[in-house]
Amino acid sequence: MKTTFIQIARENSYLVIDTPGKYVVFFSNISGTVSCRIAAEHVELYLVGLYDMKKNEKYSIRTEQIHVAPCSFSDLYILSVADNSSSLNFSGLIRIEKKAQQSHAYQKNQNLILSPSAFVSSSPILEILADDVFCTHGSTSGPISKPQLSYLQMRGLSLQEATTLSVAGFKQLVYDRLEKLKSTSYKIHTCSTLKK
Repeated sequence: MKTTFIQIARENSYLVIDTPGKYVVFFSNISGTVSCRIAAEHVELYLVGLYDMKKNEKYSIRTEQIHVAPCSFSDLYILSVADNSSSLNFSGLIRIEKKAQQSHAYQKNQNLILSPSAFVSSSPILEILADDVFCTHGSTSGPISKPQLSYLQMRGLSLQEATTLSVAGFKQLVYDRLEKLKSTSYKIHTCSTLKK
């Protein structure tokens, strides 16, 4: 079964996924809502977002992973780099309806803050109405670690070069994830393989 790749380039996109399969949804530097309603069993949905913010850019994004069918899977990964006085407000909802038993949903948000004037707010929200599911969420925000910069500087890089290389490596995590998702063959999950 092939992977369906969907790139979202505008605000407020509402997707209903009602056919089993693997779906990859990518968005970058947009505001609004990206809502995915999983209305079929055996859907494997990956949402990947990248925010590379400079100067005074300001974004507000809400994501929704709404499971209405059982035996489904969703995984959200949003990464941001905030520099100067840029800002990102992220709110991510995972909602598992009562009939969506044996579903798995994940949410991860990582933010690299390069300036004291930059701001990132991350609000994961879980609404779980079913009792046989597996859900996790997590968020981290912070600057490049001083030991990482020191390590690169000890190898002859200037502070600016070490910072540039660290930011490029951080953003590469998204591109590597997209490449892996494109090349990975789809494996149908049965309800029994989705169990905890």
